[in-house]
Amino acid sequence: MRTPLLKLGRWAPLMLAMLAVPGRAEPTATVDDDGHFAATFPAEVSRSNQILDTDAGQIIMCKANAAQAGASFEVTYCDYPEGYVAGAGAPSVFKAAAKDSADQAKGSVRSQSDCKLGDVAGVEVLIDGPNKGFVERIRLFAVGDRLFQVEYKGKPGAETGKDALDFLGSFRLLPVPAPR
Repeated sequence: MRTPLLKLGRWAPLMLAMLAVPGRAEPTATVDDDGHFAATFPAEVSRSNQILDTDAGQIIMCKANAAQAGASFEVTYCDYPEGYVAGAGAPSVFKAAAKDSADQAKGSVRSQSDCKLGDVAGVEVLIDGPNKGFVERIRLFAVGDRLFQVEYKGKPGAETGKDALDFLGSFRLLPVPAPR
């Protein structure tokens, strides 16, 4: 006599997989001592670093990002040459970063507004991807010659959802230790 499981035979793994419910990863609280920030990502964080040669000079770009349920969550910080941000002015650096993000997304800036993180003034930018296939919600802050870009990217409408707002709201600047 064959049991029901044996009757399913080779189809059992497929049926069990269909019954499985995809889970959400546990949030990952991340403290980046080198970057002087903390944020809570919704999943495991991956990191990358890159040195960029630009008209402003050499920029060191460091990224921490996670992806979950078709959305991405990213903190990028860029170290500009000494005195660059003060010389150019933070608003000018924010505007250039917003334009660069829109260009890279092959999208357009929908809106731009002032925001604050404690005593640090910043800018929040909404970028619509091509054919409004996705949206990016980015918060930009400058501390000295470091530009922070905190970004949520997901389907249109999700930029005002809980996942996006929880991530963006979790970002904190950490004190910079005194030189030794």
